[in-house]
Amino acid sequence: MIKHLSIFVLVLCVYASMAFGQDTTATLTTPPNTDSTEEKKAIFTYALIPTFGATFQNISKSDEETLTVQWLASLQGRMNWEGRVFGLTSSLFMQYGQLHTEHEEPVKTQDNLIFSLTPSMYVLPSLGFRLFLENTAETQMKQGYMDTVVTRFADPLFLYHALFFGQKLSNTAEDGTGEISLTYGLGYALQQTYTQDFQTVETREQLKRDPSSPISNVDIQLGISGIVDFAARKQIGDLFQLNASVKTVILGKEDTYKDITKARVGSLALASISYGVFNLEYTMRLLYDSNFSVRRQIDQSLVAGVRVEL
Repeated sequence: MIKHLSIFVLVLCVYASMAFGQDTTATLTTPPNTDSTEEKKAIFTYALIPTFGATFQNISKSDEETLTVQWLASLQGRMNWEGRVFGLTSSLFMQYGQLHTEHEEPVKTQDNLIFSLTPSMYVLPSLGFRLFLENTAETQMKQGYMDTVVTRFADPLFLYHALFFGQKLSNTAEDGTGEISLTYGLGYALQQTYTQDFQTVETREQLKRDPSSPISNVDIQLGISGIVDFAARKQIGDLFQLNASVKTVILGKEDTYKDITKARVGSLALASISYGVFNLEYTMRLLYDSNFSVRRQIDQSLVAGVRVEL
């Protein structure tokens, strides 16, 4: 199943890029090197996209009847401001879903909240290289479980501040029907994990050795970072639209040089096909954090529903 859904995302990303390339002659954005009035104009874009999908099932067998309803809602937001020297981008991803079965408590199926704010400035204008400072917060919205340990809103709360050197490349179709962008870079990151009742892997191991040992609610790490962020959009006609995006962040910790498993890898992939307000959307959230669990976590969903772009 995972293999088939991954192939679906790859094909959609490639198709969107190919379709985009057929209608554009624009070039990759680089810092302006002239003083014309037009080039000094700042560019500001934003999008806020809520989506919702649900399934209903009613099974009757003999004297038994089972009613189930499963729903998934998400909210995606993007803001981008590009000046002559400085830039600012922001992104928001909220996703929550539940499975409701008659006479049983609702079961949480998806729960993600990720917010990023990234200022940048050109440091090598002739080559198009920038210095970025990405600030990201990640948590869940309602109570759940991770390795049988209870999680709540902001418990745990993961924050990172990544200062990295890289490029932001973008291309926009002349007729406005498509765009593609790629941001990548390498740098160093300050990582903070805040907890209240949640116990990290290290805390659990510490309590096994000595139940009376003091527990810290803040874990701070420093390490190298690598970030890749790709997004593409293609409008075909008035109603048909393709969207795809993948963001992967790799954060090393102080012990990563000794043990490669002491690291954090997070990836969020989104792909959708829309016709008017009707939407087929695939979401994949992959997370490996040696502070949270010794296992990698992956949540995938393929939902047909409605989508509105504000």
